[in-house]
Amino acid sequence: MSKRKELLLRAYIVLAVLILIALMLITATVNIGVFQAEQWREKGDSTKLKYFDIEPDRGNIYSADGYPLATSVPYFDLHMDLNSEAMTKSIFDANIDSLAIYFSRYVFTDASPASIKRKMIRRRNDGDRYFPIKNNATYEELKNIKSFPLIRLGKYRGGLIVERKSRRLKPFRNLASRTIGLDRDNAPSVGLEASFDDYLRGNAGKKLMERVGNVWIPVHDLTEIDPERGMNVVTTLDMRIQDIAEKSLLNALHNHNADFGLAIVMEVETGAIRAMVNLDRGNKGYYEAYNHAIGDATEPGSTFKLASVMALLEDGLVDLEDSIFINHGRAVFGKYQMKDSEWHKEMQLTLRRAFELSSNVGIARAVDQAYGGSKKDAAKYIKRLHQFGLNDKTGIQLEGERDPFIKDVDSDSWNMAMSLAWMAHGYELHITPLQTLTFYNAVANNGKKMRPYIVSEINDGTTLVKRFKPEVLDSRIASSATIKLAQELLEGVVIRGTGSAFKSNEYNFAGKTGTTRLEYWKDDGRKYQASFAGYFPAEKPKYSCIVLVNNPTQNGYYGATVAGTVFREIADNCMATDIELMAKATVPLTEEKAQSLPVFQAGYSADIQTVVKKVGLNFDNNSNGEWAILMPGEEQISLENRSLEKGLVPNVVGMGVRDAIFILENRGMSVKVNGFGRVREQSVAAGTRISGQKILLYLG
Repeated sequence: MSKRKELLLRAYIVLAVLILIALMLITATVNIGVFQAEQWREKGDSTKLKYFDIEPDRGNIYSADGYPLATSVPYFDLHMDLNSEAMTKSIFDANIDSLAIYFSRYVFTDASPASIKRKMIRRRNDGDRYFPIKNNATYEELKNIKSFPLIRLGKYRGGLIVERKSRRLKPFRNLASRTIGLDRDNAPSVGLEASFDDYLRGNAGKKLMERVGNVWIPVHDLTEIDPERGMNVVTTLDMRIQDIAEKSLLNALHNHNADFGLAIVMEVETGAIRAMVNLDRGNKGYYEAYNHAIGDATEPGSTFKLASVMALLEDGLVDLEDSIFINHGRAVFGKYQMKDSEWHKEMQLTLRRAFELSSNVGIARAVDQAYGGSKKDAAKYIKRLHQFGLNDKTGIQLEGERDPFIKDVDSDSWNMAMSLAWMAHGYELHITPLQTLTFYNAVANNGKKMRPYIVSEINDGTTLVKRFKPEVLDSRIASSATIKLAQELLEGVVIRGTGSAFKSNEYNFAGKTGTTRLEYWKDDGRKYQASFAGYFPAEKPKYSCIVLVNNPTQNGYYGATVAGTVFREIADNCMATDIELMAKATVPLTEEKAQSLPVFQAGYSADIQTVVKKVGLNFDNNSNGEWAILMPGEEQISLENRSLEKGLVPNVVGMGVRDAIFILENRGMSVKVNGFGRVREQSVAAGTRISGQKILLYLG
């Protein structure tokens, strides 16, 4: 072999070896970087570097009138990397004296600047990269500390390490607390926090951290992924009505020493829940602990009589003027005696009168006579209850709604001698308070059954993501004739029946009392559940409402005495504070309520005039503009102009929050509110020139 060929061969061999080595390196790189990436990443995590989740802020939950019901408030754990690469000795030495003074004045107030300086120098010399400054600092405290000497040089040279956390707060505290719910790590979430968690929770970010000793500090590089804040949930709750309902129910629970109670207010036309109150007895009072409105399916008692009479009417088996033999309110069905709540002097009552007086015997006998001939006949009664939707969940946007239970004629517990009679007045079946209210709401809505809903929209703070609209479950649960008669019956209860003791002379409302005996199979001790379901005003009703009080032990236990008075108080307050409802009042409000009309009330002039005229007060109308304020006078109140000059911050003190926000936002201002009620103070003085600034409204 010639020398030239030998050299070429050696060159080829070397080249081949190099190519082989290169291929091996590429293969190993791909294998490690792709196929074994997770394995090596885990190994690296366990030693030096690791990615940590950055928890996002949860979205806010708002009321329909714009109040925050649940919000995430940020707080911060603050440390310093005293050995950051960018923090040179000259930078540290030039700033340590002034930084120690600031720390002594604002953070470590019990330590002198000299002692702080010595400590920081010692920790720097020891290689400390996680010097503690303050835990749970507020945002204002963080801003202040960021302005300190050395720290204000930035996160690299200043060495500030900020660990952001958040705390979930409910500005209204106990108000609607159980409905709003809880987001918790150590137990299942509940309420809206659970039902809308997919929207509220946001997306976690990622941050690379380096382990230094026993602590992890952030590595400032380009791999950090910012968290995405959760979306906002806007509810249908009206905090004015929620507040009214809670206060009314709370007073009743104390007055009757009850175990728990609930109140729900629903908008008739839409099914929107305007208030949902659940109060349980605790060690120091009553608190929102469990959502009985959707989570308790119990025997409803006499409020179920409406469904029984409607079934009879739908099948054409009775007339409301038919006479029913009640035997003074005593009867025997099967082996058991049935009694009315009180002895009646009459032997017979019309079906209408039996309903108005809530006669158990009267309604039970009417149903038993009509459907008790055979199982086939009894099945017709059950079929009507299904027609009314009483065997279905409402499908409200809250987790935890219980299934109703309507006994079937083929069930093992069916008893032809007893079941119909007891079901007729609300026993041997189970239904939640919300399901009962949904049925009553359909009657108020001329037979149209709406799905109750408590969330109206999802947004990301600027853009609408999803809107929830009113949904019709059944366009007509019964014939128009049956619905009309049902409405007459419910009005009759209040005018002439068990609800007459708490009827109003200022407006009409309709409903049915309920007094359920709990654990009626026990001989010792008696417990009751008082309830009232109805709607107001009776003519063109706007709201339906149910109130339930469990185990009242003093000052009465009947539905009328305990729950009916709460219903009346809720209705009174709604009628007195809602301009649309005031126009439907049958007579002007009483002088006492008229005098409670607040002066210094500002707002839309036409609305204020409607209110003042409706309550029957004389006033001087000196307003000729769109906006006005009610002012006190020597002899009578007067309505004066509230001028709004273009380009200047208007005076919105005394206005309702909706009017105030409308006016300010239309003038290009960013509005935040604090509190509840009408505007009592504004952060930017009236008359200030508008330049797109923020304004805070204090309510009260």
